[in-house]
Amino acid sequence: MPHPAMPAARQVAPSGRMPRPRTLFWVSWLLASLLSIAWAIATPISASPDEPAHMVKAASVVRGQLVGEPSALGHVVQVPAYVAATHAETCFAFHPAVTADCVDALAGDGNALVDSTTTAGLYNPVYYVLVGWPSLIFQNEAGLYAMRAVSAVLFSLFLALTVLTVSGWRRPALPLAALAIAVPPMLIFLGGSVNPNAVETTATLAAFAGMLGVALHPSRSLLVQRSMIVLAGSAMAANTRGLSPLWVLLAIAIPLLLIGWSGIRELLRRRPVQWAIAGTAAAALFALSWLFGSSSLTAAVEQEDNFQTFPGVGTHPLAGFVMTLRETFGYAQGMIGNFGWLDTPAPLGTYALWAALSGAIVLAAFSILRGRSALFAAVLTACFVFLPPIIQGIYITAGGLIWQGRYNLPLFAIAVLGIVAVLSSARNTASPVEERPQTRSAFNRLTLLVWALWAAAQFACFAEALRRYAVGSTGSWKKLVLDPEWAPPGGTALWLTASALLLGSTAWLAWTAGRRLDANSPVVAATETIRADKLRAG
Repeated sequence: MPHPAMPAARQVAPSGRMPRPRTLFWVSWLLASLLSIAWAIATPISASPDEPAHMVKAASVVRGQLVGEPSALGHVVQVPAYVAATHAETCFAFHPAVTADCVDALAGDGNALVDSTTTAGLYNPVYYVLVGWPSLIFQNEAGLYAMRAVSAVLFSLFLALTVLTVSGWRRPALPLAALAIAVPPMLIFLGGSVNPNAVETTATLAAFAGMLGVALHPSRSLLVQRSMIVLAGSAMAANTRGLSPLWVLLAIAIPLLLIGWSGIRELLRRRPVQWAIAGTAAAALFALSWLFGSSSLTAAVEQEDNFQTFPGVGTHPLAGFVMTLRETFGYAQGMIGNFGWLDTPAPLGTYALWAALSGAIVLAAFSILRGRSALFAAVLTACFVFLPPIIQGIYITAGGLIWQGRYNLPLFAIAVLGIVAVLSSARNTASPVEERPQTRSAFNRLTLLVWALWAAAQFACFAEALRRYAVGSTGSWKKLVLDPEWAPPGGTALWLTASALLLGSTAWLAWTAGRRLDANSPVVAATETIRADKLRAG
């Protein structure tokens, strides 16, 4: 029997074949992996931020050297010569007109173990264990591309888990389209490099999406799945970078604003939630133990003789706060797309597109939302705007100016998805059969436009970055295809074509899946809810 407080579920005429959750998960994982692997192959080795340090760290960790010996250039470890050589393969860094053809071939035995240094020596080893193992198998540059590919697959796994979670929401087309905005070109580029930043972002996003599902779309049958996704995302994210435990805390705590105390107490009685709490706490405990045991966040301050000095040391915390706040939009450019060693900006249209879409989301939130939803959106926005200046202000006096736009990616991703999720929930008050055809058509056109613009902007960024390394930032597009000075394995034309096909397929399949899920979305049955009346209670 239906719950007396809820209407009986109506029968909704299906529109096309209903996408299966498992199929969506596997297709999303495959497409995201291929997209980031395309970046991994089309980007020269050592052509992403601090990648040589991360590659050396990964190769050393899988050989049992979790930290190494401190020195003035970083921690000294032993790795294969072809991995150590990545430090010398950065002749193009900070010189946009210089192609990747300037790199000299490695001479001698590339697999011989040699001393090398890494500025990531004190970082949490979990990510590096997961991506460094190909260096144990390969004996040449193929091992570096393989490490990138493994990182891309790991990054994509948590993005696919996010898609799986969102597809289980009622009317998920708009939240799925929000993922296009939450995944800017910079994130996919980082996903195809050896750098924990991308995995940190998608793992945090997966945990946040799981919490949002529990808060906005409570379902008894999906509680175990969502709890395990929260656990997996939180455990991985917490053990990527020094600030990651803070992002995980925000991803778990902020959605609770939508539930209220009675709903929180109800959730705490559920066994899957208890498992997720215990597992997340254990993972966070390990992350914090490593963080404080290694002093990785404060090493540059406490052991300044062994680490590089950043500009701004001695600046007052308030001045550091104001300085970072003032540069919010400048950091946003590095978050949306600034490739290579932050020396290859995205086309200007990409920044304009993300600014317009992000601005529209924030304006809609403050115009439409009320009550808990408005508070939720305001907290997400405030975290994105003010947390980086606060963190930099605390650090700047002793450690200098260290913030970069890509560090904002976890906050940006959860803010975009979270705000669109609560905006979309207002649409869920009516059943699909009650919604006007004009309204449904408008939503379909809107989501199609978002996905089409996303694909176009992503391709423009991929092509621009490839041009920069193949013929230089001022080189011609014709020369890029017909006579490049440097080319990735397979050639430039192959990867331009592959990128275009992958992006077009991803956009089309994502829009189609969202449209069909929306059309087939039933009113949530009372038997599927976890005492929805209590979870909604204030």
